[in-house]
Amino acid sequence: SLTVLLARLRAHLRRRPISTATETALQLGALTIDLASRRCHIEGSDLALRPKEFDLLAALATHPGAAVSREQLMSEVWDENWYGPTKTLDVTMAALRRQLSDAAQDRHISDLALPTVTTLRGYGYRLDAPRSEQGSAQT
Repeated sequence: SLTVLLARLRAHLRRRPISTATETALQLGALTIDLASRRCHIEGSDLALRPKEFDLLAALATHPGAAVSREQLMSEVWDENWYGPTKTLDVTMAALRRQLSDAAQDRHISDLALPTVTTLRGYGYRLDAPRSEQGSAQT
């Protein structure tokens, strides 16, 4: 049936790589995101992220410092035809922030060495460079 075909096509499209960029590893302070192997490292040690948390972080990291709308994140990370509430995005974002914060504390890394996710009220989110890099860029 047509509905089954559409569901299968959407599932296939969700499995496509997040980024078609030639760069496979993104470095943001102490955080390294390897898009090809779907791994995230903080100063060389693995950070265990759930698939959607990784996809969300990768979607933000491919646009560092840029505002990314909720709609764009929902279509990139979930599905452009997502019919559920966007509360899913908020819950996943809270879990991602908690993972980054806990990893920094466990490894005794300053929060200044990790990028921060800024909520842009009424619009979406922005992944800001680590404050240690911002300070050196301003001087």
